[in-house]
Amino acid sequence: MAEQSEASVDTRTLVILAFATTAGVLVEFYDFLIYGFAAASAFPSIFFPGLPPTKALVLSYLAFGAGFPARLVGAFIFGHFGDRAGRKIAFVTNILVVGVTTCLTGLLPGYAKLGLAAPILLVCLRIVQGIGVGGEFGGASALLAEFGAKRRSRAFWTSLANLGMPLGFMSATLIMLVLNRTFTDTGWRIAMLLSAVIVVPALVARFKLADSPIFEQLKERQQLARAPSLAVFRTHTASVMLVAIALAFMQMDAYVSGTFSISFMKFAGIPLSTTAILLMFSRIFDVLGIFVSGPLADLLKRRAVAYAAIAITTILSYPFALAVLGRRVLLIAILQSLITFFGVGLLHGLAPILTSESFPTRFRYSGGGISYSLSAILGAAIAPSLLAGLIGNDVLHKWFYIPVVYSVYCVAAMLALLFIRETRDLTMQDLDQEVHTLSEVRAEKSFH
Repeated sequence: MAEQSEASVDTRTLVILAFATTAGVLVEFYDFLIYGFAAASAFPSIFFPGLPPTKALVLSYLAFGAGFPARLVGAFIFGHFGDRAGRKIAFVTNILVVGVTTCLTGLLPGYAKLGLAAPILLVCLRIVQGIGVGGEFGGASALLAEFGAKRRSRAFWTSLANLGMPLGFMSATLIMLVLNRTFTDTGWRIAMLLSAVIVVPALVARFKLADSPIFEQLKERQQLARAPSLAVFRTHTASVMLVAIALAFMQMDAYVSGTFSISFMKFAGIPLSTTAILLMFSRIFDVLGIFVSGPLADLLKRRAVAYAAIAITTILSYPFALAVLGRRVLLIAILQSLITFFGVGLLHGLAPILTSESFPTRFRYSGGGISYSLSAILGAAIAPSLLAGLIGNDVLHKWFYIPVVYSVYCVAAMLALLFIRETRDLTMQDLDQEVHTLSEVRAEKSFH
């Protein structure tokens, strides 16, 4: 793969690459969601016993949220090596970090044995895990975008960078369903340790990867940035912030509908097993959304699809909250599937397209990873904890905060999209030509 010219990248190569990236992303987000399930159901009693249920739940979500700022650190670290040393070395290392920390979390004793050290170690492991996950998105999106640069269906291949996310979520939900009766006790530990079964084949697939032809050409011409993770802020500040704000809506929706909804449904009187089935079913629509996002982005343009997805999801959040309060399971299944399709699936597919096409090759790994990790802080790290604090267990009287939060994120995302350039008709070479603009050269010189 490494010696192929840019023009000779065939469908077989892209399929192998898509499998390798999907397998790794599946592992990392399986681990991530198992942690989210445990934070919503098991951690309050194991790591924060003796506290009122609402406070224990908030602390559990804050421990969960600690991984999101860490993802930004990981995006900086792995983005630097990915844009400087090569995509492969960074892409292999991050999956090792996630796999090891997840297994260690599964073995971590609770407060009853370690006292205050237990929640402290829990947060520390969560932070390291987040650093590993932070290096994932930039590598997956950069590799698929660059290997598929000459393809007419570039958007489709790039969108597959996030396919492992819903598959990881589905795997995690299935495991939670199987271990339902023991999940809050020892089941979550088993689920975390099982991730090792997926890590080994994912590592093998990643070792077979090579750097993209576009990156190799840039390396041969000695045009790589010296400190890409820092220089990208000097040269593409607007792109980093705008993409992060736009994608924060997707992050918020993914973790509100997929993580916070667990406790919301629990307090509404819906059994955990039923919630797991609903989440499992809705993830099918996440996968469908990713598969259609690429073709839709080429047909209707990138921003048009994003506008429609965000608006429809925001509107659906209102009846969804009411359906949960009424415990109308069939209606919940329909609404949650639609929310997942539009607000998560379509945007999951658009995310690698928007990020990879907002930065030139020498900043693609770092710029994409940093903007995506920032979006996770703005959306996923804040929203579940905020809603847990605002609503608590009083879902009957405070449910309205859910559509309010969706509306706030909707307005912010749409404003950001107004200033993001439409890239449907641009080639990857067009993006790389920006590297030689006078403003960027001056900015990097001033940085050094």
